[in-house]
Amino acid sequence: MHPSAVSMPLLFLCFLDTFTSVVTTPTHFTGDVTINCGSIGTSTASNGREWIGDEKPEFSSLLQIEGSSTTSTVIHKLISADPVPHKTARISFSHFSYTFQLSPGQKILRLHFYPAPYKGFKRFKDLFTVEAGVFTLISNFSASLTAAALGVKSFSKEFCLSIEEHQTLDITFSPASSQVQDSTYAFINGIEIISVPMHLSYFKGGDLGAQVVGQKSLVYIDNSTALELIHRLNVKRDSVSSGDDFDDMLGMWATVPAQNGNEFNNLTWKRSVDVGFRYLVRIHFCELGLRMAETGGMTFKILINQMIVDTNTDIVKERDDNGSLWYRDYMVSMKGRKQEDRRDLLICLQSSDEFMDGHRLLKGFEIFKLSNPDNSLASPKALPPARDSPSWIIHNFVSGLGNRNAIATASITVIAVINIIVYKLRIIWEATFTEEENRPSARAERVCRRFSLAEIKSATRNFSDAFVIGKGGFGKVYKGHIDNGRETVAIKRLKSNSKQGKHEFLTEIETLSELRHINLVSLIGYCSERREMILVYEFMACGTLADHLYKLAKDNNNCSSITWKQRLNICIGAARGLDYLHTGHRVIHRDVKTSNILLDENFVAKVSDFGLAKPEDRSKLQSHISTKIKGTFGYFDPYYFSTHKLTRKSDTYAFGVVLLELLSGRPAMDPTLGEDECCLTKWAQNKINKGEIERIIASSLIEEISLDSLKVFLGVAERCLHDEPKERPTMAEVVLQLELALEKQQSRKFVAPEVIRSVANDVHSSNDETIPSVSTEQANVASTDMHTVGPPPVGGTTGEMENTDPPAGRKDGRKPKAYESLQRWARQVAFWNRVKPSKKEELVSKLVSEICEAEIKLSKFDLERIAAATNQFSSSNKIGEGGFGSVYKAMLPTGQTVAVKMFSFSTQGIDEFKHEILLVSNLQHRNIVKLLGYSIHGEGGILLYEFMENGSLDTFIFDEVQCHQLQWSLRFKIILGVARGVLYLHEGSRLRIIHRDLKPNSILLDTEMNPRISGFGIARTLGDGQSDTETRIIGTL
Repeated sequence: MHPSAVSMPLLFLCFLDTFTSVVTTPTHFTGDVTINCGSIGTSTASNGREWIGDEKPEFSSLLQIEGSSTTSTVIHKLISADPVPHKTARISFSHFSYTFQLSPGQKILRLHFYPAPYKGFKRFKDLFTVEAGVFTLISNFSASLTAAALGVKSFSKEFCLSIEEHQTLDITFSPASSQVQDSTYAFINGIEIISVPMHLSYFKGGDLGAQVVGQKSLVYIDNSTALELIHRLNVKRDSVSSGDDFDDMLGMWATVPAQNGNEFNNLTWKRSVDVGFRYLVRIHFCELGLRMAETGGMTFKILINQMIVDTNTDIVKERDDNGSLWYRDYMVSMKGRKQEDRRDLLICLQSSDEFMDGHRLLKGFEIFKLSNPDNSLASPKALPPARDSPSWIIHNFVSGLGNRNAIATASITVIAVINIIVYKLRIIWEATFTEEENRPSARAERVCRRFSLAEIKSATRNFSDAFVIGKGGFGKVYKGHIDNGRETVAIKRLKSNSKQGKHEFLTEIETLSELRHINLVSLIGYCSERREMILVYEFMACGTLADHLYKLAKDNNNCSSITWKQRLNICIGAARGLDYLHTGHRVIHRDVKTSNILLDENFVAKVSDFGLAKPEDRSKLQSHISTKIKGTFGYFDPYYFSTHKLTRKSDTYAFGVVLLELLSGRPAMDPTLGEDECCLTKWAQNKINKGEIERIIASSLIEEISLDSLKVFLGVAERCLHDEPKERPTMAEVVLQLELALEKQQSRKFVAPEVIRSVANDVHSSNDETIPSVSTEQANVASTDMHTVGPPPVGGTTGEMENTDPPAGRKDGRKPKAYESLQRWARQVAFWNRVKPSKKEELVSKLVSEICEAEIKLSKFDLERIAAATNQFSSSNKIGEGGFGSVYKAMLPTGQTVAVKMFSFSTQGIDEFKHEILLVSNLQHRNIVKLLGYSIHGEGGILLYEFMENGSLDTFIFDEVQCHQLQWSLRFKIILGVARGVLYLHEGSRLRIIHRDLKPNSILLDTEMNPRISGFGIARTLGDGQSDTETRIIGTL
């Protein structure tokens, strides 16, 4: 036969074999995964289980290792530990990660640690964080110290996660940052990933959900939660497995020691757990014990934390007919102070009957910790409680040494080494504990970015003095660059040894995370790592107002003086910011001064430094807060200083001092001057009383200032500085008067000094007059029949929000993601009706993905949770309906009542949904309805708002009975609140929003009849500098 005749079939067979191998290559691990980290090939453990090495694995596409890491073998011989998977480890001084391609479903993730000496790595120097996807599993964790505390050589930590379709499992190991290079490291010996059968699911909480301990409600644990196994106990008298799949799958049950017969009637198990977390307790019942309970042969009750959660009657009533394996789930919250760190979780079984020997009612129980809202399972303390007390350890240590001198000398040496180790560990522990103490609330953490210390050092070149742009008693302020230099920020580093600084640090984060206003500085994030207290703000290119008034000139820096018109605009902006604090969030700043008023590149004023801010107590009717004196000399309100009673008018007084600084160009306190001149307010008021006003006006302003503008300005300044708080204007009134002063300045005239002197008499004569305000006598409310008409369908017109310029104050001109999504959406709406039906689903999917990509700081709810909260969207829960869909009243598992607004993803529905979620999520005002969360599913979207007990305004004013409840004082209160909300939309929010559908049924009323503006489905924004725009008519007739 010719050679070519043979080669062709052989070539075909080779090709066929290659093709087959490619086709049969799996896309994910199909069964359980066991990885022997740091080894090659397959190894068999003593229990017969096979482990795969992570070096050159068989299917490299299913397991990938990224980052800088190495493999290492234990230096010394293993002691009481199975060689597999404890003999080798993957270890590194820098972070590394594993990526697994897994089948979807619930997975048990088990991490094995053997903290032994490894070549090139010092023992007890392991300190690291482990993350799985978005979840932080452990943080600042030392396997060496944990093993020592537990009294074991090796151990494992077990977690439970849910893997979605086409989702990878990424496990990242990150050593803690250290000032010494190659000091701390991370390592792992073995990784197990076990699939959980659906009938044993932890996330669904059983078919009925998990019962909340102390309440009658149920809670459903969804797939967005991670769990950590705290304890799994077999309470049967024998330790022999029952042979069912539950025991076979987990295989890691602790056993309870035998107890005396007289103790069987009251069994209690105690486990120490972290405070501040929720815990899932799953109790497994024995089949024989349940049958005895059904026949009335056994009565019992189960208690968790001394509260009854079930009795034999309850168990029998809800018994699953087909279950030889039966369990009940309970949810318990472990509340406590941070100083407590840990508390005991108690599980008690009480009965009046004696349990049969060897056949108890309970088979076992499991305790799982649930991830918190920050997706973290990390303990406040990285180390578990020690197995025994220190005195017990010392006693056994000393007794084992004997009395020989050599041993005594050795013991002293060992003790000295231990003291050194303890000292080093104490530094690490204190840094860790300080970080937890300085940790803000969960809501603030969602809104604010948490920076690592390494990021901050990189941004400031390791806190180089060349980057310092300010300093004070609090510490230093640095100019920095984050995100690879794309954004310039101001980094405020507080002194770490200041106890007062800790309080101010948290106050600043908590306060600014609640605020959104164009005249308040924005907090980007914070860092609390290794005793540091660092705040990261948006960068203000023009520094502080104090810099431009007197600081730069004093330092002989070349700077041009700011004009009178600029000064008026600056104080108007600052006054608006303070008015937003007072009326929008009931917050008193307490430290208003020119150095706390920052200026961006356009000289837009932004109030900053909220470390001393104090929220008003809404539960009390009194208008003041009794508190210690805090603030800055020269700005103290005399009433607050003498009575310790803090009011909003204390800010007003301090702002009056700022107005005098703007006019005079000198600081509030100048110790270089004489006693009569060092205090600005005392000196200025003395000059005004003497008719020497020209003496207090900065020389650069004399030829520029308008006579009428000066008169109005001095009038409001004097009223702000009135000794009696009640006689001072509100900040809203201050804004009106300063705007009037600016208007008067537009017709600029030269003012001779002799004319300025005459202003003194005008100021005093008008000082007793009341600043113009709304006259209740002139107000007239007309009720008309109103027919609500939904917005017309979107046709082939231009988009509703085609102009979406970034808000004022953004330095780099880049638009935030929310704005970019709005702009893309506007272009798409124009051709929506021209899209074929087959393409609409694709377009909806694209729009939904844009919402997900936008930087929205909102909680995301799953549909099942919302359905349960609304009783499956029952008609009895429906409280409203519109063109967009229905509104339901719902009760969340946390006990919070919310309004659930449904959107059908029709053309109009998806438009309004996107409008509301992108706009309302960026608003924070007392008179704007608050958006709490959202959900997106195939057929539409859902928005969760705070629930308004009194419904909408139209139900009162258009109802013949309820309209009599609205007395004029209450009506005026509602009008004022709505006006404040609209003012915030137009001028205060960074978006500059026109509502376009303001009407009584879009004004909601809370329990105290405070108005909240809602219904932003057809709102639109104005660009920077834009006062109007052309668009088609849309709204309500």
